[in-house]
Amino acid sequence: GFAAMDHLRVHYPDVRVLVLSMLNHENYVHRMMEAGASGYVLKNADISEITYGIRMVAAGRSFLCSEVGLDMLYKIVRTTALPPDAPRPRSGELSKRELEVLQLISEGLTNAEIADKLFTSKRTIETHRQNIIEKTQAKNTASLIKYAVSNGLLGE
Repeated sequence: GFAAMDHLRVHYPDVRVLVLSMLNHENYVHRMMEAGASGYVLKNADISEITYGIRMVAAGRSFLCSEVGLDMLYKIVRTTALPPDAPRPRSGELSKRELEVLQLISEGLTNAEIADKLFTSKRTIETHRQNIIEKTQAKNTASLIKYAVSNGLLGE
Protein backbone atom coordinates (compact mmCIF):
# COMPACT_ATOMS: atom_id res chain seq x y z
CA GLY A 1 0.00 0.00 0.00
CA PHE A 2 2.13 2.86 1.24
CA ALA A 3 5.33 1.69 -0.49
CA ALA A 4 3.44 1.42 -3.78
CA MET A 5 2.00 4.92 -3.30
CA ASP A 6 5.47 6.32 -2.58
CA HIS A 7 6.86 4.61 -5.69
CA LEU A 8 4.05 5.95 -7.87
CA ARG A 9 4.41 9.50 -6.52
CA VAL A 10 8.18 9.49 -7.19
CA HIS A 11 8.26 7.74 -10.56
CA TYR A 12 4.82 8.53 -12.00
CA PRO A 13 3.63 11.77 -10.37
CA ASP A 14 0.84 12.32 -12.90
CA VAL A 15 -0.83 8.96 -12.28
CA ARG A 16 -4.08 9.22 -10.38
CA VAL A 17 -4.60 6.36 -7.91
CA LEU A 18 -7.85 4.84 -6.69
CA VAL A 19 -7.04 2.59 -3.72
CA LEU A 20 -9.00 -0.67 -3.60
CA SER A 21 -8.78 -2.08 -0.08
CA MET A 22 -10.61 -4.18 2.46
CA LEU A 23 -9.47 -1.84 5.27
CA ASN A 24 -11.99 0.72 6.49
CA HIS A 25 -9.87 2.26 9.21
CA GLU A 26 -9.89 6.04 9.40
CA ASN A 27 -6.14 6.33 9.96
CA TYR A 28 -5.31 4.05 7.03
CA VAL A 29 -7.66 5.90 4.66
CA HIS A 30 -6.30 9.25 5.84
CA ARG A 31 -2.68 8.16 5.37
CA MET A 32 -3.36 6.82 1.87
CA MET A 33 -5.06 10.07 0.85
CA GLU A 34 -2.20 12.11 2.33
CA ALA A 35 0.26 9.88 0.44
CA GLY A 36 -1.37 11.01 -2.79
CA ALA A 37 -4.27 8.69 -3.52
CA SER A 38 -7.08 10.37 -5.45
CA GLY A 39 -9.69 8.00 -4.12
CA TYR A 40 -10.45 5.08 -1.85
CA VAL A 41 -12.95 2.29 -2.32
CA LEU A 42 -13.62 -0.86 -0.33
CA LYS A 43 -13.40 -4.27 -1.98
CA ASN A 44 -16.90 -5.10 -0.76
CA ALA A 45 -18.40 -2.06 -2.51
CA ASP A 46 -20.95 -2.64 -5.24
CA ILE A 47 -19.38 -2.94 -8.69
CA SER A 48 -21.29 0.15 -9.84
CA GLU A 49 -19.74 2.20 -7.03
CA ILE A 50 -16.25 0.93 -7.89
CA THR A 51 -16.84 1.77 -11.56
CA TYR A 52 -18.14 5.22 -10.61
CA GLY A 53 -15.03 5.78 -8.47
CA ILE A 54 -12.78 4.86 -11.38
CA ARG A 55 -14.64 7.32 -13.62
CA MET A 56 -14.41 10.11 -11.04
CA VAL A 57 -10.67 9.63 -10.45
CA ALA A 58 -9.99 9.32 -14.20
CA ALA A 59 -11.85 12.61 -14.68
CA GLY A 60 -9.53 14.33 -12.21
CA ARG A 61 -11.88 14.30 -9.23
CA SER A 62 -11.52 12.70 -5.82
CA PHE A 63 -13.63 9.79 -4.64
CA LEU A 64 -14.42 7.96 -1.41
CA CYS A 65 -16.81 5.03 -1.48
CA SER A 66 -20.03 5.68 0.40
CA GLU A 67 -19.19 3.47 3.39
CA VAL A 68 -15.83 5.15 4.01
CA GLY A 69 -17.15 8.59 3.19
CA LEU A 70 -20.14 8.31 5.50
CA ASP A 71 -18.05 6.98 8.38
CA MET A 72 -15.61 9.85 8.04
CA LEU A 73 -18.32 12.42 7.45
CA TYR A 74 -20.31 11.57 10.54
CA LYS A 75 -17.17 12.00 12.60
CA ILE A 76 -16.45 15.37 10.96
CA VAL A 77 -20.02 16.64 11.29
CA ARG A 78 -20.02 15.84 14.99
CA THR A 79 -16.83 17.82 15.54
CA THR A 80 -17.06 20.76 13.12
CA ALA A 81 -19.51 23.16 11.60
CA LEU A 82 -19.36 25.38 8.54
CA PRO A 83 -18.26 28.95 9.31
CA PRO A 84 -21.11 31.47 9.11
CA ASP A 85 -19.52 33.22 6.12
CA ALA A 86 -19.01 30.02 4.08
CA PRO A 87 -20.71 30.06 0.68
CA ARG A 88 -23.81 27.90 0.80
CA PRO A 89 -25.66 27.09 -2.39
CA ARG A 90 -29.40 27.48 -1.92
CA SER A 91 -31.27 24.22 -1.43
CA GLY A 92 -33.75 25.53 -4.00
CA GLU A 93 -31.07 24.85 -6.60
CA LEU A 94 -31.61 21.12 -6.14
CA SER A 95 -34.62 19.60 -7.85
CA LYS A 96 -37.08 17.42 -5.96
CA ARG A 97 -35.56 14.34 -7.63
CA GLU A 98 -32.02 15.45 -6.74
CA LEU A 99 -33.10 15.83 -3.12
CA GLU A 100 -34.52 12.28 -3.24
CA VAL A 101 -31.24 10.97 -4.67
CA LEU A 102 -29.26 12.92 -2.05
CA GLN A 103 -31.33 11.35 0.74
CA LEU A 104 -30.66 7.86 -0.62
CA ILE A 105 -26.95 8.59 -1.03
CA SER A 106 -26.88 9.62 2.63
CA GLU A 107 -28.42 6.25 3.50
CA GLY A 108 -25.45 4.55 1.87
CA LEU A 109 -27.23 3.19 -1.20
CA THR A 110 -25.24 2.60 -4.38
CA ASN A 111 -26.23 4.15 -7.70
CA ALA A 112 -27.71 0.81 -8.80
CA GLU A 113 -29.74 0.48 -5.59
CA ILE A 114 -31.00 4.05 -5.93
CA ALA A 115 -31.97 3.39 -9.55
CA ASP A 116 -33.95 0.31 -8.53
CA LYS A 117 -35.69 2.16 -5.72
CA LEU A 118 -36.61 5.13 -7.95
CA PHE A 119 -37.49 2.97 -10.98
CA THR A 120 -34.94 4.57 -13.28
CA SER A 121 -31.59 3.71 -14.83
CA LYS A 122 -28.25 3.66 -13.07
CA ARG A 123 -26.97 6.15 -15.68
CA THR A 124 -29.75 8.59 -14.75
CA ILE A 125 -28.75 8.34 -11.09
CA GLU A 126 -25.09 8.93 -12.02
CA THR A 127 -26.20 12.09 -13.85
CA HIS A 128 -28.28 13.26 -10.87
CA ARG A 129 -25.34 12.56 -8.55
CA GLN A 130 -22.96 14.55 -10.76
CA ASN A 131 -25.44 17.46 -10.95
CA ILE A 132 -25.84 17.45 -7.17
CA ILE A 133 -22.06 17.47 -6.68
CA GLU A 134 -21.68 20.38 -9.12
CA LYS A 135 -24.55 22.40 -7.63
CA THR A 136 -23.28 21.97 -4.07
CA GLN A 137 -19.62 22.36 -5.07
CA ALA A 138 -18.86 19.16 -3.15
CA LYS A 139 -15.60 17.38 -3.86
CA ASN A 140 -16.76 13.90 -2.89
CA THR A 141 -19.56 12.01 -1.17
CA ALA A 142 -18.32 12.95 2.30
CA SER A 143 -18.35 16.69 1.59
CA LEU A 144 -21.72 16.29 -0.14
CA ILE A 145 -23.27 14.68 2.93
CA LYS A 146 -21.65 17.28 5.18
CA TYR A 147 -23.25 19.98 3.04
CA ALA A 148 -26.63 18.22 3.20
CA VAL A 149 -26.47 17.80 6.99
CA SER A 150 -25.31 21.40 7.53
CA ASN A 151 -28.15 22.73 5.37
CA GLY A 152 -30.89 20.51 6.79
CA LEU A 153 -31.59 18.76 3.49
CA LEU A 154 -31.80 15.22 4.85
CA GLY A 155 -34.97 13.70 6.25
CA GLU A 156 -34.98 11.46 9.27
